[in-house]
Amino acid sequence: MPELLLELGCEELPATFVRKAYTDLQNNVEEALIVEGISFKCKNEPIGTPRRLIIHLVDLPETQPDQVKESRGPALGGAFDTEGNPTKALQGFCRGQGIEVSNVEKREGYVWVRKTISGRPTIEILAEILPAAIKALAFDKTMRWGANRMRFARPIRWILACFDLKLISFDVEGIQSSLSSRGHRFYSPEEFEVKGYESFLTELMTRKVEPNPKERETTIREVITRIATGIPDLPSALVDENVFLTEWPTPIEGSFKAEYLELPEPVLVTAMAKHEKMFPMRDGKGKILNKFIFVRNSGEDDTVRAGTEWVLNARFNDAKFFFDEDSKFKLADFLAKTEQITFQEKLGTVRQRADRIANLAEWIAGQTGASIEETDFAKTAGLYCKADLSSGLVGELASLQGIVGGEYAKREGFPDEVCWANATQYDLSKNLENDDSRSRTALRVLLADQVDKLAGYLGLGLIPSSSSDPFGLRRAATLCIEATWKRWDIDYAGLLAVAVTMYARQDVELDVEGAKQAAKSIFVGRFESLLEDHRHDIVAAAVMEDYGWKAMNPKQVLYRLSVVEKLAGDVAFIQSASRPLNILKSAKEKGESFHEDEPLKNMCIPDLNSIEAVALADALQIFVKLVAGDNVNPAPNDRVSAVKFLERPINAFFDSTMIMSQDAKEKVSRLSLVKAACDALLTAGDLTKIVIEGV
Repeated sequence: MPELLLELGCEELPATFVRKAYTDLQNNVEEALIVEGISFKCKNEPIGTPRRLIIHLVDLPETQPDQVKESRGPALGGAFDTEGNPTKALQGFCRGQGIEVSNVEKREGYVWVRKTISGRPTIEILAEILPAAIKALAFDKTMRWGANRMRFARPIRWILACFDLKLISFDVEGIQSSLSSRGHRFYSPEEFEVKGYESFLTELMTRKVEPNPKERETTIREVITRIATGIPDLPSALVDENVFLTEWPTPIEGSFKAEYLELPEPVLVTAMAKHEKMFPMRDGKGKILNKFIFVRNSGEDDTVRAGTEWVLNARFNDAKFFFDEDSKFKLADFLAKTEQITFQEKLGTVRQRADRIANLAEWIAGQTGASIEETDFAKTAGLYCKADLSSGLVGELASLQGIVGGEYAKREGFPDEVCWANATQYDLSKNLENDDSRSRTALRVLLADQVDKLAGYLGLGLIPSSSSDPFGLRRAATLCIEATWKRWDIDYAGLLAVAVTMYARQDVELDVEGAKQAAKSIFVGRFESLLEDHRHDIVAAAVMEDYGWKAMNPKQVLYRLSVVEKLAGDVAFIQSASRPLNILKSAKEKGESFHEDEPLKNMCIPDLNSIEAVALADALQIFVKLVAGDNVNPAPNDRVSAVKFLERPINAFFDSTMIMSQDAKEKVSRLSLVKAACDALLTAGDLTKIVIEGV
């Protein structure tokens, strides 16, 4: 059966865009084919390079299958009069459908029309689907080119579109589809005719284009291993970046002046790997060598090698100049200079921010059980964590922010915890696995940094929109969640309030309640995103948004998630647990009175006046002993057993007892008992959020 081949050619896409772009393009086309009822098979994965996105589908039918379409007309009462004759409404409906009245069906209280729609040629439908699929591609950054109105990551230059070796004719912004492709931009830029998928790939290879990213990665790794005269650093992210920077990857080895090895290792590695996309090399003891591997996409080895060496030496020369100049100052001097750097027009300078972060880090240390020594580490690291922003080296290599501060702190003899915290404050991954004083200090500084940012911007009302987050506040919330949900219990509402207080001490007025509400909304969205692999209703039950900030402690959310997932399949229990939760919600809306705080302790047992109510109260007392209080999380299975222990007494109580008694004392006591039952059940999650099929 026929095959579909689509290649979208464009100017070089950013490396991080390519994989997502060709995957999205294939998904867009497949979804449209499914809507049209056209079958297909995906024999080959989508592939691509910086200059082309390629998809290939096989076994498409030449013609779209016939489709049966049903249309509902007027209700029977309006379609026929009392004598059974068709009304004008029915006659008009039939004219619009192009059928006789005698052909309508009477069903489900309406008249229905069933029509068979003949399938269209598949190539004709593809001419509509493909340009729409291309235009639907979304990128983090887009541009317009020439007189075109369409936004795309980079200008489109050609479109290869064929079905069964026939042209699928369409255009996108004046670019007409064709049966031609192009080779490598420099080695073989001329057009060539395409005569099928397999021959297309062969033709690309002969024109110095390896279209398959897996093959490019294999080439890069194998050649680097073969030519390297040292031990190359091959981090997956850097390899992947080079895969999508090249169409014909050719690794070469180069070197730089040995005198630059005097620079701190992070400076050398960052300049090579992050700025120049080069692979650093080490000796057998792990020490950086004055060598590197560069993956060229074109040119001659010697020419490219000379050029890359010149660029790297020039960059290191600049770095060494600023490093030497910075050595004339101490971190305290750099900290003082941050008084001249504005953090945000209404939120003060970076120097003022340093004081806030230091005090917040100290407060967080106290909340997370830090020793006096670790508390001092956190405060000191917080104070100096932004000092290197005024250094010459960070001015030259902005991506070394924090790393430079850590190196300069080490040079001055600061405690290792302070040096590490400053160096890794922007890299959460380096501090999640280890539970030592260095990582704990770094996490406290990171939290202080992000919470200060959230409090400041949200307190000014600068809330992210659905499409824009210029200050990275969603990222800040994500870091807060990921930093704590496997380590500490953090009350972020309280922490935000403390952060606002820090601003107030500097005469910066913020809307604390507005900041809390906006942050709560952001946190809920971040929970949903981070837990997207779980059922949405289970996530909602674990997050417990309706119960305020205290419930949205990340560590507790993750714990409840594990509990709710074990409970969600027990329909009978979910229904039983929902009874007190729904009753209490209704009572609150009506303004009913009951004991909110410690209801089990404060309610009057004799006023319950119900054997089943007393039995439930006794069961709740046992529950408290089983779970050892609300602040301790037993194993998820133990929590499941504990809440299920309440199922029978809850059902017996609700089946036998009128909660909203006419007797005021009875009602208060019984509602207080319901509140106590809710408090127990909510330690597992808000089970009213669980969706029960068919209910």
